[in-house]
Amino acid sequence: MSDNAILFCIPYAGGSSMSISNVTRLINTDGLDIQCLELPGRGMRSKEPLVSTIDEAMDDLYENVKSRLQNPHQPIIFWGHSLGALLALLLSHKFHQDGYNIAGLIVSGMKAPSFVEPFSKNAVKKHRDSLFSEMMPMKKQSNKESPLFRRAHKKGMEIMEKDIAILEKSDMKNWTEIIIEKPLTVIMGEQDELFPTTEYYKDWKLHTADKTYYYSIPGGHLVVMQHPGEVAALLSQVITNIILN
Repeated sequence: MSDNAILFCIPYAGGSSMSISNVTRLINTDGLDIQCLELPGRGMRSKEPLVSTIDEAMDDLYENVKSRLQNPHQPIIFWGHSLGALLALLLSHKFHQDGYNIAGLIVSGMKAPSFVEPFSKNAVKKHRDSLFSEMMPMKKQSNKESPLFRRAHKKGMEIMEKDIAILEKSDMKNWTEIIIEKPLTVIMGEQDELFPTTEYYKDWKLHTADKTYYYSIPGGHLVVMQHPGEVAALLSQVITNIILN
């Protein structure tokens, strides 16, 4: 049985396990196993129905994580980007409550759960739609009218909007009660289009009884796609510190 720490990675809204593999394959930390999680309806699970509620998402991820643990004492680290950051927080809390060995939590590209958005929902949606177009594999204007691009774009938007609706329609009003006992690391994109200032992130400190570490890195909301090497280097540093401490 492996006693290595295991990093579980959760992608952003509309993303699959492949969406963050450009980062995870570059993480260089001795004694670390890496697993990318995937909700139903995307990637290798594209034929499964999409989840509709936060409870369905959490149940699916929880069972997925448990099935990949080598033993109940194996140190667990969660990293989630954007929507994945909120799911990583909830999973860390649940696994800690159930007696598992949570070693640390890393969140990136997401405001603190209790931060009140100053912009209108329409403005945020406009930013999201623009960002999603940047996620598509065919960015050249000549390809954007192709049937393949249109089908992929339609499917991707459906998944992303469904993912976002999971949290927007949830009854998660008790975010301040979701607290972990281990260190929490917050990574911010310096040019993040959705969450552009440090004010968005400062209240992440409310979600740990331990220390909170803040890092900023050049890039926008999609920093994991824009600068995978830099993100992987920072994650390697943070994870090494978690394991050693």
